[in-house]
Amino acid sequence: MARVVLTPPFGTRFFGGRDHLDIDAGNVFALVRALDGLAPGFADEAGSRAAIAVNGTAITAWDTRLNADSEVLFVLRIAGG
Repeated sequence: MARVVLTPPFGTRFFGGRDHLDIDAGNVFALVRALDGLAPGFADEAGSRAAIAVNGTAITAWDTRLNADSEVLFVLRIAGG
């Protein structure tokens, strides 16, 4: 199972303050769908407001493969200019 690390506001807003979950998913898209099943609305929020890193590397492709020891970090995307 992949370890999902949820930083604020994602953990507090959608998962009752939890800072991590363990989810079985083959890629980031499946992971986000599973998280959305637990907390409806999470997928929309992740798509528009989250930056995602897998094993310490920022990713943009949700088809990024996951394995049992993957760590997936969801952090608030910072916009600036």
